[in-house]
Amino acid sequence: MYLRNSWYIASWSRDLADTPIGIRMLERPLVLFRDSAGEAVLLDGRCPHRFAPLSRGVVQGDTLMCPYHGLVFDRAGTCIHNPHGSGMIPPGAKLRRYPVVEKNGAIWAWMGEADAADPSQISDIDWLCSPDYACITGHIKVQANYQLVVDNLLDLTHAPFLHQDTVGGRPEDSIGARMTHDFRTDPDKTIHSDYCVDPMPRPTPQMRPLWGERPSIFRSNMTWRPACRLELDISLAEPGANEPSLHLPSLHYLVPETDRSTHYFFAMGRDVMIDDEEQTRIMAEFARRAFEDEDEPMIRAVQDLMGTSDLMSLRPAILETDKAAVQARRVLALLIRQEETVPA
Repeated sequence: MYLRNSWYIASWSRDLADTPIGIRMLERPLVLFRDSAGEAVLLDGRCPHRFAPLSRGVVQGDTLMCPYHGLVFDRAGTCIHNPHGSGMIPPGAKLRRYPVVEKNGAIWAWMGEADAADPSQISDIDWLCSPDYACITGHIKVQANYQLVVDNLLDLTHAPFLHQDTVGGRPEDSIGARMTHDFRTDPDKTIHSDYCVDPMPRPTPQMRPLWGERPSIFRSNMTWRPACRLELDISLAEPGANEPSLHLPSLHYLVPETDRSTHYFFAMGRDVMIDDEEQTRIMAEFARRAFEDEDEPMIRAVQDLMGTSDLMSLRPAILETDKAAVQARRVLALLIRQEETVPA
């Protein structure tokens, strides 16, 4: 069901301060906190005594105290203090610790075998912390299986229909002969799903505050990396130009919570009008409306009507523009099977 030997975001860095954060990932309740040196620590999220949520606990230097009976755990997940009776520490008073890496303004968790964790697998995202871009980050919960969210992102032809007033614009401005699609899979299983609209007579509502009403060459290049890390580069260029005049990159990092719920961490940037705080507010609002008010209700409705998380068991009609999403499902299924057959 899930690829465990993969990096998943547990939190944006700025959202983890002095108090612990609870998050469920791949069906597992986890707790995330910073130690005395400010380094992120990720442990099983329920106390092994009476299964209290450790996200309600208290950080004390390099330790975390359970809020229910006061057991204290160190950074390795070992119980080092029992305030009751003789103070004996039961053999089962142990939490699993997960490898974490802080990179690109995010805290990444490795959910599989600790020895296999390789931070170099996390792409370098230069624009996210660059002074040349204005950026926003966010998080929403999608009440659907994570692969349905991947499907949504790898086929952006839904945008002119679902997002006409936000990031999609009018269907007649992009759908049809003006749009070309390039799809490919790299040897490392990375999938590219790139769209170009040349020309786009009128920009999308999201772009108009930055571009105006004039035509453009619109490019939308999506990259998927297992298990569910997606990076989208949108650019606009003057008709006939080789180089873009506007770059709007975005990140879409998905974390399966359960079979029917998904954490959706997103980031968005722009390389024009970067000091304009009002434009940053507008950019954040367009992202919120598109993801929270439009995508999420539709994907949730799809999940409800499907009645299952196994899309292919329903024998769906497949369009030409579904190539990338279908390939991502095949790649992910292969990687999960390979992981399951590795001897313990």
